Amino acid sequence: MKKYIYTTIFLIFANLNLFSQSIGAFSGNVSIEAQTYKKDSVINAPPSSEQILSNSYLNLNYRVGNFDVSTRFEAFLNPILGIDSRYKGTGIPYKNITYRGDKIEVSAGNFYEQYGSGLILRSYWDPFLGVDNSIEGARFVVRPIAGVDARIMIGKMRNFWETSNSIIRAGNIDLNFSEIFKNAFPNNWNVTFGASVVSKYEQDDNPNLILPQNELAYSLRAGLYSPKFSIDGEFSYAYNHPEAVNNFTYNNGNGLILNMSYYGEGFGTSLSLHRVDNMDLRGQRDARSTQLTMNFIPPLTKQHFFSRYSIFPYSTQLNGEAGLQYDFNYHLPEGSFLGGRDGADFSLNFSRVQSIRKDQIDKYTYDAKFFDIGDTLLFQDANFDFTKYFGSNFDLVIRYANIINNKDILFFSGAPHYGKIFVNILGAEGTYRFSDNFSLHSKIEHLWQTQDSTLHEADNENGNWLSGLVETTFYGSFMTSVALDWNYGNEFEDHQLLFYTFNVAYLMDASRFSLSYGRSPGGIICVGGICRTVPATNGFYLSVTSSF
Repeated sequence: MKKYIYTTIFLIFANLNLFSQSIGAFSGNVSIEAQTYKKDSVINAPPSSEQILSNSYLNLNYRVGNFDVSTRFEAFLNPILGIDSRYKGTGIPYKNITYRGDKIEVSAGNFYEQYGSGLILRSYWDPFLGVDNSIEGARFVVRPIAGVDARIMIGKMRNFWETSNSIIRAGNIDLNFSEIFKNAFPNNWNVTFGASVVSKYEQDDNPNLILPQNELAYSLRAGLYSPKFSIDGEFSYAYNHPEAVNNFTYNNGNGLILNMSYYGEGFGTSLSLHRVDNMDLRGQRDARSTQLTMNFIPPLTKQHFFSRYSIFPYSTQLNGEAGLQYDFNYHLPEGSFLGGRDGADFSLNFSRVQSIRKDQIDKYTYDAKFFDIGDTLLFQDANFDFTKYFGSNFDLVIRYANIINNKDILFFSGAPHYGKIFVNILGAEGTYRFSDNFSLHSKIEHLWQTQDSTLHEADNENGNWLSGLVETTFYGSFMTSVALDWNYGNEFEDHQLLFYTFNVAYLMDASRFSLSYGRSPGGIICVGGICRTVPATNGFYLSVTSSF
């Protein structure tokens, strides 16, 4: 069957390419990553039976008239450490054909979908995190009039090189009343409403429990957007869905998101709130980690660019958290005291996430009142950025963050390892453009860190850090960089190590070639609250990307 699919896709592209000079458009991109591994017991770099591991993919797209044909070839030979080893192998996991008309859209094969904020359905591909939960099936979209988008779909989620045991059926409608009733609202105002429903069927094969074979979730959302302010919210509800990641609880789940923003002259401010309880939805009951995730909760924490942020990132707790985030951004105008001749930007951010209170009734059920916030602090972050411009040649950024991270709960299910981590980081970075052909970028950071864990285990994370980076760019295409991270404050003297990365990169049109060598302490990388663990490494790293 696989041979037949590959042959069919090849013939489609081969025939389409014959006409590419006169009709249609052919495009794609390729990525190759390779990492060498050298045993390094000092930094606890795990041994690998292979000296080189690699991840690669090739996307091919062809558009002709109203039709799009897409496919992706992947090769994990073998997966780079940190990427799930079950991706090992080669194949074509993604193939899609889509027809787009004026009012309808039809897709068959693999596709990605998100309803609203993603509270009950979000399928996406992120090769950096090693996540691909595409849906293999069919989707139909109708847009009968401006401002109306209705869609239905059915399919199975990708499960590495197979598909899930379950079948997902879903529908969604989005209404933009400002487009439907064009004269009912002021100019530049948008009033929206949306509703979604997702049903999953999975056979009950558990000999010890009676599990629901059909699971249902729905969400409702609305938004008001104007040039000066906006407010939107979404509520979701999931009927009982016992699964491995929620310890097979029979509780129903719910989630609420609220966002408010105001835009003034030279400034903007926003406040976001959310609460989730038992909303980790999976395409299969036994799925864990990032496997077969069906939904997504937008995180309430800032994505930092500090060198050692991998020590204390935030991982969204879909089974129970309540939090808020406040943002304030201000442009200090040219000629003001702090803005100076060329102006400056200032941003302030605060976020806090708590547990929710749960009173256990029995092994499989608990009581959680909607407005009861738990006593456990999961994460807190107070930070600011100040960017000063000095003409067109130089800009300077000063950053500070104070962070509390309850790492044992966020990443180890409460098992004692680190306790709470208390962090202060101060950093500065600047870019100076000597000419159109040469620029210099540098960064220096200091991290102060304490932990309240009663256990004291040797690792590459605890204690204070000093980090620096120097990067040069020549003719906009050739780059070199040196990054240093010194864990001088590690409480274990033999772990007070200097980590380093040397990198060269070359840009040529839409292609990028990069080669680096380094000794990395590893850590946890999170994007949008979704995380993967990266082990310590000592070796070379090659990256090649190109678009056409």
